[in-house]
Amino acid sequence: MKLKAVGDTMECSHITRLSMNLRKVKIMIMKLKKISCLLTIGIILVSSMSVYNSSCGQEQGESFKWNIETNKNEFYPGEPVLLTLNISNAGVQKEEVDFGMDGIEAFSMEIRDSNDNILEKGNKIERFGFTVRSPVLDVPPGKIGQKSVVLNQWCSTLLSPGKYQVICNIDYRLESESKKIEGSDNGFKAGPIHTLKLKLDIQIIAMDAEKLKKILEALAAFEVKPKEQSKKEWLEKRETAREMLAFTESALAVPYQLQILRNDPYTWFCPDVVNSLVKSGTLEAAIGLVQIIEDPSRYKEDVKPILIEGVYKFRDTGKSEIINVTKEFVTKYQRPMSGLGRPAD
Repeated sequence: MKLKAVGDTMECSHITRLSMNLRKVKIMIMKLKKISCLLTIGIILVSSMSVYNSSCGQEQGESFKWNIETNKNEFYPGEPVLLTLNISNAGVQKEEVDFGMDGIEAFSMEIRDSNDNILEKGNKIERFGFTVRSPVLDVPPGKIGQKSVVLNQWCSTLLSPGKYQVICNIDYRLESESKKIEGSDNGFKAGPIHTLKLKLDIQIIAMDAEKLKKILEALAAFEVKPKEQSKKEWLEKRETAREMLAFTESALAVPYQLQILRNDPYTWFCPDVVNSLVKSGTLEAAIGLVQIIEDPSRYKEDVKPILIEGVYKFRDTGKSEIINVTKEFVTKYQRPMSGLGRPAD
C-alpha cells in the first residue's frame, strides 16, 4: 500500500488504516507461533512413540525442542547404552549445532541412584587426532536432527540391578550465532555456549550371559555389509556398532573387540578397544593382542605404541598366566615412552 505525503505530513485516514493493518499482522504472527509450537510438540510425540524410554528437555529460543531416548530401558551390567539425542527445529531456517571436537566434547554424563546420589560421573572428553565424525549436526527447518553417543564412554554401567537416572549435560554452540571477524576473509568468532541438562531413566537387570552374547553377536554382524544396504548407510551403522562393542564392559565382548582390531587396526576406537581389553583382564585378550601386534599381514606401525602399551598394562595386573605368555614379547618390544599411545586408565 502506498502512502501519499503532503509536505512533511501524511493523510490521517491512511495512518489509521496502516495502524489497523499492523495490528492484524501482529495477531497473525502470534497465531503462527502457537501453530508452530503445537506442530513441534506433535513431532516429538510421534517420534517418542517408536521408543521405549525417552525424556524431553529444554527449548532453545522458540524453535528448538530437545529430547533424549534409548531403544529400550533394561540393560545388563556392562552392556553399552546407546543414547540418541533428537533436536526438533520448528523454525524456518536450517540450524547447525556444534558439539565441539569430534562431536563429543560438548557432553558430560552422570548416573544417579533413586536417592539422587551420584554413582558415576564422567568429565568432558578431549581427544587428540582426527575422526571422520563431524562436530556439527545439521537440523533442517521442520525436521528432527539426531545424534547418538554411547553412555559407557563417560560412565560405567557395571552396576547392581536397580533403577538409575542418567544425567546428560550438553554445552553446545549454534553456527548461526557465530560472527565474522572484521578485517578477515574467512575468520569467524564462535557464538556463545548454551547449556542443557537432559534426564533419562534406565534399569540394570540381573546378568544373563547368553542373552548379552546374542546382543553382542548382532552388533558384530554389522562388520559385513548387507546386499540391500547402501555403503554409506552400512558404514554409519557399522561405526555405531563398533563404538558400542568398543565400550562394552564384559569379557563376553573380548572376541569381538579383537576382531575390530584385526579388521581395522586404524579405527578411531583403537585406544578404547585396547582399554576395554585390558579391563577384561582375561588371558584370551592378552594373547589376542600379542597376536595382532605380531601379525605381519597389516602395516600398523603408527598404532603399535597403543597396542604394545596395552600388553604392558596386562602385565601390570601381576597375573602369573599373563606374565608367562608375554615373557618373550617384552624382550622384543620396549614399553612406549610415558604418555605415548597409552589407553586411558
